[in-house]
Amino acid sequence: MSWNWLGWVAWLGTVAWVWYVIHYIRVHQLMLIAREQRRFSNRLLAQYLGLGLIAVVLVGGMSYLTWFRNVAATDTSAVTVTTKYRPLQITSSGDNYYYVKVNHSAGGNRGVVSYTYQTQGNQWTTSAYFTTLADGNEILPARSMDLPWQVTKLKQMDKETGHAFVATMEVKYRNTWLNGLGLRSHRTAAQYTLLRIPSDQMEIQK
Repeated sequence: MSWNWLGWVAWLGTVAWVWYVIHYIRVHQLMLIAREQRRFSNRLLAQYLGLGLIAVVLVGGMSYLTWFRNVAATDTSAVTVTTKYRPLQITSSGDNYYYVKVNHSAGGNRGVVSYTYQTQGNQWTTSAYFTTLADGNEILPARSMDLPWQVTKLKQMDKETGHAFVATMEVKYRNTWLNGLGLRSHRTAAQYTLLRIPSDQMEIQK
């Protein structure tokens, strides 16, 4: 059973508390005006601030757990990692043959926005932000060293495919109560792609 039920209960409780605070303040302010003919009370203000502070903590805590909590791909207590390996398929464009098409933005500094490649007759496009292109002697560039790649398997694929393969790493949240509080259990946290080609001559710029 997924722990996400805990997150739904916590969010419903948080929303209910916020509604209660708003209702409490409204009712007591109306009672203060009707009974005592005034709009301000030090005692009520202290109560409002206390109730409001609890509401802020609840909303802030649930928002952090749901949207802003960062979990490292190496944190095995929070995530599981699955990596798939596939050989790249060479593609032609006119007289050019390539493994990877590097797609640039249309304007500005024309930075790289995505990569397109083919495997087993299927074409894929992946975001440049989550993709590393290794086109030199190193199978694993420095920018990807902090991810839990299986270096032994990468070297094996590099040898078997003639330096032309793609490794796709999927990071999924484990089914824990903490992940459940953030409605994350069993969901994909991130997906990283490593594109390995023999040299930069086997890529085409678009």
